[in-house]
Amino acid sequence: MMAKNKEPRPPSYTISVVGLSGTEKDKGNCGVGKSCLCNRFVRSKADEYYPEHTSVLSTIDFGGRVVNNDHFLYWGDIIQNGEDGVECKIHVIEQTEFIDDQTFLPHRSTNLQPYIKRAAASKLQSAEKLMYICTDQLGL
Repeated sequence: MMAKNKEPRPPSYTISVVGLSGTEKDKGNCGVGKSCLCNRFVRSKADEYYPEHTSVLSTIDFGGRVVNNDHFLYWGDIIQNGEDGVECKIHVIEQTEFIDDQTFLPHRSTNLQPYIKRAAASKLQSAEKLMYICTDQLGL
């Protein structure tokens, strides 16, 4: 007979970072820093921070396991202690609009809703999606 673990799990929260995304026509030639914010929050050590991020991807990279045909990235999770000393787990998601490197239009996704509607979704799932760390995971 297996003993049940009586220790309560720490509360778990998901933070979804949303901001201006899209083509250069929509947002200009530089982003607003969503990836930098997510990267710094999840990987606070200087050696773990990657300054280069892109939203212009090939069809192969968009369909790969990191992006997984979705317009969001999973940055991972961290354990934080609140002001009250209670530990919690925080998962970080970045909502974005990936652009095709051939057409410079947004990639077609399984979710056909516009960015603002997708970003407001309260449930996100993507089978076998990998945690994003840096562009080295992509074929750039």
